[in-house]
Amino acid sequence: MKRYIKWLILSGALFLGISALSDKPLATADCASENQCVKCHTNVKGLIRLGWEIEKIKGKPTASQEIAGEG
Repeated sequence: MKRYIKWLILSGALFLGISALSDKPLATADCASENQCVKCHTNVKGLIRLGWEIEKIKGKPTASQEIAGEG
């Protein structure tokens, strides 16, 4: 048990030492704000407009024949 705790502490200290010496931080809040996917997929107004553009090109989906007459 003591060997496991020593190994855990040593590996944690090694991890912290390597991360402190590296040029880039492992995770920052700026990473999410700089990601183009996050910017695009969280812009609701842009997504609605994109949906309208796709609808102009492909047209509205028609009702399935399987559900015709139901309801």
